[in-house]
Amino acid sequence: MFVLTTVSDTIRIHPQMFALPVLSCIQTEIDKKYPNRVIMDVGLCICRYAVLQIGDGVCVAGDGGSHHETIFQLVVYRPFVDEVCVGIISGCNEDGVKIQ
Repeated sequence: MFVLTTVSDTIRIHPQMFALPVLSCIQTEIDKKYPNRVIMDVGLCICRYAVLQIGDGVCVAGDGGSHHETIFQLVVYRPFVDEVCVGIISGCNEDGVKIQ
């Protein structure tokens, strides 16, 4: 049901955040980008678990931010085949069923 998944991504730090520690900036940007998003063939991202590795910052021409190659873990909801979810149906349309 809930699994830890290791993800690698390039995280951009805005120039206004340069005065803060890099780790806290990376964590903030991951928390903005990933929760409540579905990653194809992985599942629904719930939250950040840990930041494992942060690469050196690279400045791209025409962009004031720094870009860091980052490896981190996410808590992901990935239902198994034939898994039963218990809940109350709150709505239904042609897109699917909403369960509380």
